[in-house]
Amino acid sequence: MRLSTFVESEHAKPRQQIENICGVLVHVKPDIRHQVNEVLAAKPGVEIHTMTDDGRLVITVEDAEGAWAGSTITSFHDVPGVLSVALVYHHFDSDEEGECQS
Repeated sequence: MRLSTFVESEHAKPRQQIENICGVLVHVKPDIRHQVNEVLAAKPGVEIHTMTDDGRLVITVEDAEGAWAGSTITSFHDVPGVLSVALVYHHFDSDEEGECQS
């Protein structure tokens, strides 16, 4: 299954979890890191915690109104200047009693 097909099918499902947090490491071209930082920070559910001189960004992404975290992360690849995107942490709590996954 292609990643885009999977993301679309997951996005179409009703969202049952109440908390979805993803930790992402993004590497960008160092000479345009500030411009890329602005583009990524403008996306819903995105918070940039730090950016290094060599173009590494530490980011958290959460589900936002109309924007599933997985779709947001996938969209990082479409931003000019992004070299790599790595999911390094994922946590969600289900709204069903007793279910917690990490």
